[in-house]
Amino acid sequence: MGEVIRRTPHFKALFMLGGEDEEATVDNVDVEVTLNDGTRYSATVLTVAALQRWMDSEADEYEWLKFQCPDLVITRYPGVPAMMRILELAYERDDLRFLLQELEPLEDEVEEGD
Repeated sequence: MGEVIRRTPHFKALFMLGGEDEEATVDNVDVEVTLNDGTRYSATVLTVAALQRWMDSEADEYEWLKFQCPDLVITRYPGVPAMMRILELAYERDDLRFLLQELEPLEDEVEEGD
């Protein structure tokens, strides 16, 4: 499927779907959120079911006993619309900076600021 971009009045979200992912049912996806001021954040969004599948598929005991991802957001429901709802609510509550991992500015933006 590739990239799916969704916009709100406050931010743009770029969902990076895998080759077989569908927008309505994706349950493991990376997302990059860019606020109107240029601040960028990232997250890996997984459903509880996707996390369980991953852990069940691991052969190594250490791997199936734990899961680590620095920018992980776990959700109950799959699909870009459900994930956008989380992002919108986080923005409304001023929680994006706590929920997501802040990214460095793009090189173009750094050069413009110099």
